[in-house]
Amino acid sequence: MAGSSGAPQRVGGFSYRTVISERTKSVKSAPAGYAPTWKEHVEEIVAADRKDADFSRLMRGEALRSKRGFDYEGSACKSFDTCQAAGSLDIREELLSASPDLVSVRISIGFYEAGMAHPDSAGVRSYVWSRRLHRLLRESDVFAVRPDRALRRLAQSNFDNRDAMTNPDATDGIPIEWRRATIGPDGITWFFDSYELGGYPSAGTATIKWSALKPYLRRKLPFPIDAIRSAPGQFDR
Repeated sequence: MAGSSGAPQRVGGFSYRTVISERTKSVKSAPAGYAPTWKEHVEEIVAADRKDADFSRLMRGEALRSKRGFDYEGSACKSFDTCQAAGSLDIREELLSASPDLVSVRISIGFYEAGMAHPDSAGVRSYVWSRRLHRLLRESDVFAVRPDRALRRLAQSNFDNRDAMTNPDATDGIPIEWRRATIGPDGITWFFDSYELGGYPSAGTATIKWSALKPYLRRKLPFPIDAIRSAPGQFDR
């Protein structure tokens, strides 16, 4: 497997590199106009500071789990070794925001089998890592009151792709489970993948600002909000 390391980056006091690894194998056949190969591309976040070694181990483990556990319904490819179709698997760990106390990351798994109309998603996961506690943050670390219908409706109104939603006026709002959440300087953002709120084009995010979240939050959060910074180019920059 070929690998390369990107330039060092620093966001909100957190230093890291993105390590890219790729491998390609030949397959027996492919539709006309496509190369008869299956390619695996992985982008993994590696922290520069030894104090963040536990975070790096989590990211490495999630990258390995994504490769080994890839299983897209209807696909001829269940793993790199067994795949006999032409196409690609794309796994990306993307840093969204960071501070001296936390790191927010999204891991996406994209899949393309030669001849498909468009690449498809085989899963998206969100992680908020506490650099102070050396573990993933839980909803109970942040919320004193669990998100309710009012907050779900606010998330629905703030969803940035409402035109693609199947039911943009659902009376109970949209689900805002912690597994979808990342933390940024402007508030908490929930991500929704394709097909979760509509058809293929319906992926998007809903951000609720800290001022609106205040009645739900713990008085003492395990991170200062004003120290959080977004990675360049991110949604809550």
